[in-house]
Amino acid sequence: MTKEELHQILSSALTKERAQKLATLAGEGKVPVFALLGFSFLKESPALAFRAAWVLEHVEAYFTECFLPYLPEFISRLPEQQNPSCQRHFTKILMHLTSPKASERYKKAFGDIKKQEPIAALVFDWLINPSTPVAVKVNCLDILFNFSHTFAWIKEELQAQTEFYLQQVSPAMLARGRKILRQIAKV
Repeated sequence: MTKEELHQILSSALTKERAQKLATLAGEGKVPVFALLGFSFLKESPALAFRAAWVLEHVEAYFTECFLPYLPEFISRLPEQQNPSCQRHFTKILMHLTSPKASERYKKAFGDIKKQEPIAALVFDWLINPSTPVAVKVNCLDILFNFSHTFAWIKEELQAQTEFYLQQVSPAMLARGRKILRQIAKV
């Protein structure tokens, strides 16, 4: 599939099945992953960017080998991502990358990223931004908890932010916030 054909497909609404099918085609080398990544940053077409990020998340989750070559570009372009819908998918990808349960291949690839602290700072920025949707914020909590093992300053700040957000009584925030506070207490 060409980049232009992919653009045409992503210009229309996608079902979950269609997004997964595109990810499978990417896993087979039939959909250009570099195009999905590029499209996910399109500011002039936020719906298309959302769909590209959604498929990219599936590629990362199910076809790791196809995503890994684009990891450095994904990381370097993170600060450009201003679309909250795309941030949701990007934070899910970051949750996988920073997870202690990540595969050894992921840990090595992510460990090769020299400057991880700016990533953590960016995720904090997304967390504290009042316009960031709750779904993105709860993912940020997990990412930051994962980073708290690497950067000592994160634990105290994360605890304070989590306690602040627990006052907002969103069911998703309550559930994830309590989980994060329990995890922090164990560390």
